[in-house]
Amino acid sequence: MARTVAEYALGRAIAWLRWSGVPPDLETTRTALRIVEQAVVDGDADLIRRVMEALPQSIALPEPVLPPASPPINRISLGYAPYL
Repeated sequence: MARTVAEYALGRAIAWLRWSGVPPDLETTRTALRIVEQAVVDGDADLIRRVMEALPQSIALPEPVLPPASPPINRISLGYAPYL
């Protein structure tokens, strides 16, 4: 049996949320379902695009964790004092 456009949209929305670092809990899934439901009510034209555009507006994404730009600078003695 072929999947509907709404099923594809829900699957893509949940996959995108996982890839964005949002844990797939019950509330997140319900919110994604509501977004897909509203998009279906609005019509099938560009359903997936509308769902994907509505996701970041409805679900708070975690802040990206960036690594430090450079390692910390630590002052140490290299042991050159006896040779000076």
